Amino acid sequence: MARRSTPPPPKHPANLSAQQIEVAIPKLERRLRELEQVQIDHWDEALSSQLDGLQKKVEGTLIEVFGPDTLEYERYRVPGFWGKVAVMMGGTPDREYIRGYKSAIVDGASTLRTAIEMLLEQLEDMGQTPGGRAVRAMEGLDLHPAIGDAALDRHRDGHYADAVEASCKALTALVQVRAATFDQDGTALMRVVFSANNPQLCFTPYPYVDKTDESEQEGMMHLYEGAMLALRNPRAHKLANDDPERAMEFIAFISLLAKLLDGTQKR
Repeated sequence: MARRSTPPPPKHPANLSAQQIEVAIPKLERRLRELEQVQIDHWDEALSSQLDGLQKKVEGTLIEVFGPDTLEYERYRVPGFWGKVAVMMGGTPDREYIRGYKSAIVDGASTLRTAIEMLLEQLEDMGQTPGGRAVRAMEGLDLHPAIGDAALDRHRDGHYADAVEASCKALTALVQVRAATFDQDGTALMRVVFSANNPQLCFTPYPYVDKTDESEQEGMMHLYEGAMLALRNPRAHKLANDDPERAMEFIAFISLLAKLLDGTQKR
């Protein structure tokens, strides 16, 4: 009676921790660079051994990162490069080895890129990338409602410069409504509405009690004016590439200006 073969154990998820992923990504990136740097312009036994050794290094790194019995290793494993060679009866010409190995190396590099991208995505979902940490921090901020409505979704989706610009536009609209001044926009609006000499909205008692009150009003005007000059205008007129944490800080500053606006007194 034939003996039944034992089925292989089922594959399981690797379930890497954030720390394990942060260690794994540079290792996979190193193997990817090695694949991308391969140049095959001839064929001989030495080159064949070198490339087969590289494939073994890639496989070894994948086993080290994910473990040999995991779903991830099964998904991202890079088979022997020779498997892409069309073996011919009577002898395979060098050009077929070159073609097959080139194709296998391209496929292997593509597989490693996918693995790296998935690990980066896992890190972001864990909140461990700059973007992920900034998103979590943003969600914990007590933003002015109008600024939150303008910025949160954009920032969460990775549109950081757009989130900053949208926050500035929301602040502009708030100032226009509170001052009932709709014929000015941007920097000009802030200079008119918060002018120290003839303010429409006041942060201090008006008429001023002393020079300090006037200086405070002028300083606040410059903060709102600066938000338009330094934050809104560059993003409205050219491409900007904000990083997630800096964008979050800009948005928090704009939110503060919106909250301070709510406390102003109309002349």
